[in-house]
Amino acid sequence: MKSDKRRITLSLVLICLAYLLILSGTASAGLIRGTVYDTDTGEPVPYATVHAELTGQSMAANEAGEYRLKLKTGSYLLKFSHLAYHSERTPIVIDDSVTVQDVYLKRARIVVPGVKVYARAYGPGQRIILDAIARKAEILARIHSYSFEAYVKMVLRKEGADDSSSIVMITETQHEVYWEHPDKHKEVVTAQRQSANLDHIEAYVSVGEILNFNKSRLDIFGQEVVSPTAEDALDYYNYYLLDTLYVDGHPVFLLEIEPKSQTTALLAGEIMIADSVYDVVGVDVEFNEAFDIEMLEDVRFIRKSELFEGEFWMPIEIRLGCDVDIPIPGIPRLFVDYVAVPHQYHFNFDHPEGTFGEYVYEVAEEAFDLDSSYWNASQLVPLTTEEIGGYKRLDSIAHAPKPLWVKGLTLTGGVMAVAVGEPEIFHFNRVEGTYLGAAFELDKLIPLTVLKVASGYAFTGEYWQHDYGFTSTLSQRRKLKFNFGYHDKITRRPTIVSGSDDNPTVSAALDKVDPFDYYLEKGFDIGIGTKLLNHVLLTGGYRDHDHYSVPKATEFSLFRNSKKHRPNPSIEDGKLRAVSLSLNYDSRMLMKLKGKEVKEWTDRYTVLEAGFEYASPGFIDNDFDYRRYYVQLYRSQRTLGIGETRMRFYAGSSDKTLPPQRWFTVDFGHGILFGDMSFKTLGESNFSGDRAVMVYVFHDFGRYFFRKSGLPLIKHIPLSLGLFGGVFWTEFSCESSRLDGVAALVTEEAYREIGFQIGSIPPLSFQLNFTWQLSDYYTRDFTFSVGMDLFQF
Repeated sequence: MKSDKRRITLSLVLICLAYLLILSGTASAGLIRGTVYDTDTGEPVPYATVHAELTGQSMAANEAGEYRLKLKTGSYLLKFSHLAYHSERTPIVIDDSVTVQDVYLKRARIVVPGVKVYARAYGPGQRIILDAIARKAEILARIHSYSFEAYVKMVLRKEGADDSSSIVMITETQHEVYWEHPDKHKEVVTAQRQSANLDHIEAYVSVGEILNFNKSRLDIFGQEVVSPTAEDALDYYNYYLLDTLYVDGHPVFLLEIEPKSQTTALLAGEIMIADSVYDVVGVDVEFNEAFDIEMLEDVRFIRKSELFEGEFWMPIEIRLGCDVDIPIPGIPRLFVDYVAVPHQYHFNFDHPEGTFGEYVYEVAEEAFDLDSSYWNASQLVPLTTEEIGGYKRLDSIAHAPKPLWVKGLTLTGGVMAVAVGEPEIFHFNRVEGTYLGAAFELDKLIPLTVLKVASGYAFTGEYWQHDYGFTSTLSQRRKLKFNFGYHDKITRRPTIVSGSDDNPTVSAALDKVDPFDYYLEKGFDIGIGTKLLNHVLLTGGYRDHDHYSVPKATEFSLFRNSKKHRPNPSIEDGKLRAVSLSLNYDSRMLMKLKGKEVKEWTDRYTVLEAGFEYASPGFIDNDFDYRRYYVQLYRSQRTLGIGETRMRFYAGSSDKTLPPQRWFTVDFGHGILFGDMSFKTLGESNFSGDRAVMVYVFHDFGRYFFRKSGLPLIKHIPLSLGLFGGVFWTEFSCESSRLDGVAALVTEEAYREIGFQIGSIPPLSFQLNFTWQLSDYYTRDFTFSVGMDLFQF
């Protein structure tokens, strides 16, 4: 990582913003561009800084020394600077045309008298860091809020060529970023363009929160890294004072930081700390061996800062480079070059009400629609000649006619994707056999309303199936939504381990493994939901359904003809009319991507849900009479710096009059595509009852123990280790007449298992699980199983 943040419609704001940006690039603004050169050699000075004084606007030149700066018409004093050169100030007048201004800088390395150190000296470096640590609270307290705009460019290259033919992807984005103490953050992508080979892929890029090196711990790619100015930094780093420089007239200490350990994620390289204020003003670092991100190697982070308003050192250029080594034959080694250029800073002001909410990242629906005239005025880091050639080459390839074999491969991949990920179009199970259908969602016909239409046919079971409905948003701010739906389709009984979105098509068709039980459901649903607080949703509903048992209809399997599919147990047929109420808390922030709401991508979050369901003839004409309650908790977190822990808890209870289709069922998962949080010694047995409790915990150490060993032949082993275990308890007290075809059920059962996992690293991630069950039951005491995650990036 998925309440509106403004009091007026967001789309209208972004349309107006885009319009104003275009106008500012034409009628009321001009563009200055040029190249920064070395006075003595005449060579371009890469990554020099261009600052329009008194405007809060700074830009960085590209690697060829070329810069572009968009300014309103008027007179300015431009300052051109670089760490290794004297700064140069040049007056300039901006009109509504393009101004060309080349600049020459004189090389300099200015010594602060009495301070310069010619050899490594641990003592001075340590004293500087101690002063920086002592001043952290003061530094962090100076800024209460800020905002900035940013231009971001990311280029992906492949190994083997040094020209434009090496470029395999380019994206460019314009951002607005807002921050407020202590941890409020919001980012809006107002414009985006990308190479044509990504036309059908929405490659979202973020600036993220400004990485604050004055914090004690840094969150980088989801890994916790000890900051060079942490209170306990001296326990992790050696510091060496290399030099003392002037940066824009301010003395700055240049320090080398050296990690003391290769088993804790640490930085290695150089940082710059401003004299007297002791703020971190420059960073050029790599990471030690303990910084372990699958497929990423040689990660390098560079950050350059500029002094704003004589008080705030803020980044004006952020660069990230790394190698991507995907261990799949035929895929070359890739190189990522990311640059973000923040500008237009504003400090310590009150953000408008509604700026911050559940959305931390938004992409305007119009972001991809802005034309080349907008980008000609707004592209603040000029493309290199190589990148311009890369754009043209990728665009020509994307629009060229495709060979027949490429079309066939694309079609095959599409069919496989549908088979795994689109069950409303295609799926297979033992009750329906092969199902083919069509499904559409229409969100443009009626404002704030999504219409759903899905129909299809199950060929073996011979069922025509339909699912129609709509969801209307009555209040965007409160997330007040009303939905109505009618369906006539095969439906799954609720399960605790396997989720409602799980698709057993592959395991059922290949190995006759399917944890779900099915029945036919006809009727309508009505629901209404609203946001009580940020992250908290309240949902109520009414269902009016006819329920029918359905038999197993097929024994088909691609590879296991001798094996039988599990029987499909019968239910209690009848008319069900029930009301329900649920409360859901999800700690994840939300992202709005071109109008679609998704959860924030994070490995640290909590989901808590509680619900109640009631059916009674005394309430409304009904064939059923029951009360059903449940609560479930899911928690994912990093634990003590030694890996990731995931925990699932579920408890369900009732008045002991549930029909079989509303039982609580602890299921066995499904075959080779099982999840880490599933029981692995159940064989193909489900456990159901009127009451149930389940707890499952999985801890993934990753490569921690291999790295920690420090042994040359061990520390680079590309395997991960994990521990897991779970318990559940079910109680069954329904009438025996409801047990037809369900011979595996018992009155009460407690079950326990533990095990460990050895896994390979993504993108083709295989897991070997060794599991022992600790219960006296007929399932296997020990099992060895294989799991697989396809292309898990």
